Amino acid sequence: MFHKVFREHVSRKVGDGSDTFFWTDPWVDGISLRERFGRLFDLAENKSALVAEMFMQGWGIGGAAWVWRRQLRAWEEELLGECQSLLLTLFLQDHVPDRWQWQSDLDDVYTVRGAYQLLTTQDAIILDDASGLIWHRQVPLKVSICVWRLLRDRLPTKANLVTRGILSEAAHHCVSGCGEVETAQHLFLSCSTFGVLWSLVSSWIGSSLVTAQTIPDHFVQFTYSAGGLRARRSFMQLIWLACVWVMWTERNYSLFRGSANTVHHMLDKIKTFSFRWLKATSSTLALNCHSWWSSPMLCLGFV
Repeated sequence: MFHKVFREHVSRKVGDGSDTFFWTDPWVDGISLRERFGRLFDLAENKSALVAEMFMQGWGIGGAAWVWRRQLRAWEEELLGECQSLLLTLFLQDHVPDRWQWQSDLDDVYTVRGAYQLLTTQDAIILDDASGLIWHRQVPLKVSICVWRLLRDRLPTKANLVTRGILSEAAHHCVSGCGEVETAQHLFLSCSTFGVLWSLVSSWIGSSLVTAQTIPDHFVQFTYSAGGLRARRSFMQLIWLACVWVMWTERNYSLFRGSANTVHHMLDKIKTFSFRWLKATSSTLALNCHSWWSSPMLCLGFV
């Protein structure tokens, strides 16, 4: 237990990247790329590459750093694009050594007192209701990892990138053009473009609209809003995860590709993803795509 907790609060602070392993060290938001993009790691030829080596060879689109055991499939290409988008915000510093960083204390300095407080308050920090809903057996791992980062405010929103010194203060506005600061809470709950998706989703599934003010509370309330039966909670949990995934990927498409879909197009994607996820893990489930589009609760026998 101690080693697990300790490891989760130590990250790699990259300078020139010459002493940090690209795939296995936790150098991006405190988590390794191996954990975040396990499929790509499995297919990579050089699993022990250093960050500096990958950077020099080119880790952008078409870069020579990416060498695979076989040609990537379409969904794996999509995963690679997500990884490359993440790396676009990262820069190396010449002649600055890499180092380990303790993440618990505000000044990033390890102390015995800080480690003791971390261990004695661990239950209060991570064993909350929302964290227990992140993982779902019918939802792709990459989606759960995205939500794991969201609940810890580790997604590279513009507000977070400004805080880390990657973007200037003037560049903190929401990608939707609404004029507000792009924090995670704004983007996923109150944005006039992305936030209104929740009302459409609630109308589609026939549940009451959740108006919680924080993301963890919204996750919990949404999951339990259709009743207490386990099957209903599992369905609502899956829908919430799909909503967040679509919002985040659409945000990235708008930011990096300049393409913006309507909120109704995003709703269609949520319907598509949730239908595919359920069908992929329940081959005997009698779901019709057209009826799912109109009444998913009826399809699952909940009404």
